[in-house]
Amino acid sequence: MSIDSEMDLLLSMPLFSAVQPARCKLVAMSSDRLEFARGDVVLAEGEPSVSVLVIVSGRVRVTRALADRSVEIAELGEGAVIGETGVISGRARNSTVTATEPTTALRIDGRVFVELLKQVPELCFAMVRELAVRIEQTNERLSYVATDL
Repeated sequence: MSIDSEMDLLLSMPLFSAVQPARCKLVAMSSDRLEFARGDVVLAEGEPSVSVLVIVSGRVRVTRALADRSVEIAELGEGAVIGETGVISGRARNSTVTATEPTTALRIDGRVFVELLKQVPELCFAMVRELAVRIEQTNERLSYVATDL
């Protein structure tokens, strides 16, 4: 995939749609393309948060260790951004992300992502909205899991 097609892909995603094409091109140029097979760990809970991944194709499962078991938090696909909470907070990864099918992702350096959030208020607001939705979904899922304990 070329830089221009990766830029077009980013611009087609709701999260990046407000970003100027020139900035998206810089993000695309500074990103790495990663390929994961089914079952590969994409991000591991507890590891340093140094990058954000954008799912280009495929699906991933997000899980979190809880007591003596792993709890599924979400299943995400094309266009999803993962790893952003740790990059924004400066904390270690808070969940494990595993490919449930062959998956391609763009890895964006965390510093580049944070700088983009600072420079593009629309992106920052879209990220806040996305995180709010994820918090609500996670709370619902965890309250369901808690009733099973």
